[in-house]
Amino acid sequence: MYYFLLLFVLSLVNISSCDPDITGSCPPSLPVDVCDETCRSDIPCTKPKQMCCATACGGSICVDAMTHRNKVDEVKPGLCPEKPRGPWICTNMCTSDSDCRRVLKCCPNRCGANTCQKPEAQPSDRK
Repeated sequence: MYYFLLLFVLSLVNISSCDPDITGSCPPSLPVDVCDETCRSDIPCTKPKQMCCATACGGSICVDAMTHRNKVDEVKPGLCPEKPRGPWICTNMCTSDSDCRRVLKCCPNRCGANTCQKPEAQPSDRK
């Protein structure tokens, strides 16, 4: 009897702690100065449609979920730098060139994470 009561209570907790209406995903790692884990799941996020998402320095915060979109991955002209450069940010800030503004490309930095960087000219573009 107690076993069934315990299962019933646990099922209520699981149902109330999940928000099936949250759709979407986290944005690329957020460039904010929150390096502590303020959440580990979506449960502590008090506002509707928020998710627990990673920050650039390894923390996590509750932010509004991004909507799903059918994204066409754009490949911008130029090449990623031969010698990785940029800040020592070890969290991906982009997943493709289309995540980067203007002419910047999504390239590995010194730490191996992808960040938006100024591309080098392709060999045929060099004079």
